[in-house]
Amino acid sequence: MTGRRVVVTGLGVVSSLAPDREGTWAAMLAGRDGLGPLTRLDLPLEPAQMAGQVPLDARRHQTLCERMALLALVEALDGFHPGGDPGRLGVFQGAGTSGLPVAEAYLTERLAGRRGRAAEAAYQSPCTVTDALARRLGAEGPRSTVMNACSSSLLALGQAYERLAAGELDLAVAGGAESLCRTTYAGFSCLKAVDPKKCRPFSRDRAGLNLGEGAVQVLLEPLDLARARGATIFAEVLGYGASMDAHHPTAPHPEGEGAARALTMALRLGGLDPASVDLVSAHGTATPANDGAECLAIRRALGTAADSVSVTSTKSQFGHTLGAAGAFGAAAAILALRDQVVSPTLRLEDPDPACDLDCTARVARERQIRAALVNAFAFGGNNVSLALRRWEGR
Repeated sequence: MTGRRVVVTGLGVVSSLAPDREGTWAAMLAGRDGLGPLTRLDLPLEPAQMAGQVPLDARRHQTLCERMALLALVEALDGFHPGGDPGRLGVFQGAGTSGLPVAEAYLTERLAGRRGRAAEAAYQSPCTVTDALARRLGAEGPRSTVMNACSSSLLALGQAYERLAAGELDLAVAGGAESLCRTTYAGFSCLKAVDPKKCRPFSRDRAGLNLGEGAVQVLLEPLDLARARGATIFAEVLGYGASMDAHHPTAPHPEGEGAARALTMALRLGGLDPASVDLVSAHGTATPANDGAECLAIRRALGTAADSVSVTSTKSQFGHTLGAAGAFGAAAAILALRDQVVSPTLRLEDPDPACDLDCTARVARERQIRAALVNAFAFGGNNVSLALRRWEGR
């Protein structure tokens, strides 16, 4: 896409590893994970009792998703108070469970013979977090709440990039927030997609994912405006690709065809030569079907350059955060570009021969990272890949 150059000028993270960006990143590079016994939900009959949980709770009139998203926004802003025309400030969010935890709590109360808080449940909608962030910012520009399963927040980042590059906005906040809920947990369990042990992306013995929660917010600006206000620039956004498998409600295309199209589109629209890509922040769910298909897709898109790329899966650190997963993958890539180090894929002891890429097993690795691709491949075959470049001051 042509037009204004777009850069990342703020990044906020709330995860099961730490309540902030730098704490989360330091823990990731140290090889720690935020996975542990399930305590957020009381689901004793579920065989898998492992999840990534943020040590925060909802507040009255504020869901956990809202609370985490607002904390991440405050960190992303880092004291910056956007001015100018509020109609040129946009908010783009990926949503997954959205208001489901509130609805579940209300239903539980009613089934127990209590009145419950009907008003709180009634006011929940998919755009609740988006609206809360917009109110906090005073944003009167476009608001978009994307519900595209596990690619939602990465697609939201792509949408924000497009509007900024087209000159329609002066500032955008994009990302996602997700909290654990009974419906989602039980649903993934019924699909036999959840591992009772800590997940092992790209491993021969991988048996499924762990669910997680958290929030990531990314501040995006046109380069000229970011420079004019002396903003810290983390990375440059080059473009993104999106595609549809049209194959199966939950399984990816076994040859990674749709995912490869998204990757190839991101390369083309971002003006990237495959040989300049040094990192892929993978979807990497640790499910038997996903990881091999994703590695095939990376090879199809990058060709021989795939042999020298580093791949990593953030889900080995804090689980699959569903609607927020793409934003978490983007955060890891942005920080990797900033610090020139790849976070590890934990517990990768015996790689699957089908995952024949350098998946950064067990420990972080310093290396040159010029450009990165971020993948989010969702149920239904909804694929998104975002292209980022290291900021070098020009």
